[in-house]
Amino acid sequence: MHSAPPQTAQSWVRPIPGRTEPGALRLFCFPYAGAGASVFRGWGAGLPEGVEAFAVQLPGREDRFFDRAIEDMEELLDVLLPALLPYLDRPFAFFGHSMGAIVSWELARRLQREQGLEPVRIMVSGCRALPAHESRKPSELDLSDEELINELRRLDGTPETLLQNPDFATFILPTFRADLSLFAGYVYRPGESLTCPVSVFGGDADPRVAEEHLEGWAELTTGRTEVEVFPGGHLFLNDEREAVLRSVSRALPVVGH
Repeated sequence: MHSAPPQTAQSWVRPIPGRTEPGALRLFCFPYAGAGASVFRGWGAGLPEGVEAFAVQLPGREDRFFDRAIEDMEELLDVLLPALLPYLDRPFAFFGHSMGAIVSWELARRLQREQGLEPVRIMVSGCRALPAHESRKPSELDLSDEELINELRRLDGTPETLLQNPDFATFILPTFRADLSLFAGYVYRPGESLTCPVSVFGGDADPRVAEEHLEGWAELTTGRTEVEVFPGGHLFLNDEREAVLRSVSRALPVVGH
């Protein structure tokens, strides 16, 4: 039986081992649909000195498998914001890929509106600009397990040996379904623009997100927006990790101790 997700900071945040701790700048990384904090394992060593990195662990995956996965964006933000707030007492930045980009952006909007806080930079990766975001068709939420596995196969981020393992399917598919519901129910609501600079990353062979879809992020902030395209498909951040980390490192501001 799945339990309600706790709101304690320790439940939601996983430190990513790096070069310096504590850091003058905190980077929070938000994973893509179906994935957990382990996606960012190994990122710490590729980040600059003075950056303290954390991965956000959403409920329903990895060591939070028995916490109920959240299928509604507003409900997710209601519990995620107070959990992260204790960490936001120094300059911070967000990186989010695909679903994680939407979660991190909406969290930044909520922080600006309710707390008067804003990241020093947001990095959105593998995601259409929100006004162009296409909700999932309801029929996609009724996919069979086999069809969901084929969708994971198409994204080309999961080893085939795992996709053919029945135990793996039992473990990952409920979370993937919940994340698809999060996508399906999400509606972008226009509002006050953010003011922070934004880095936008994409893959040149991404079947979901074309380069023109990336440029629209500039309309959502008054800060400077930079778009960078990497080789690869939707999960290019895994195959091009070193290049992505170099770009992330360049994008992060130098913050004095």
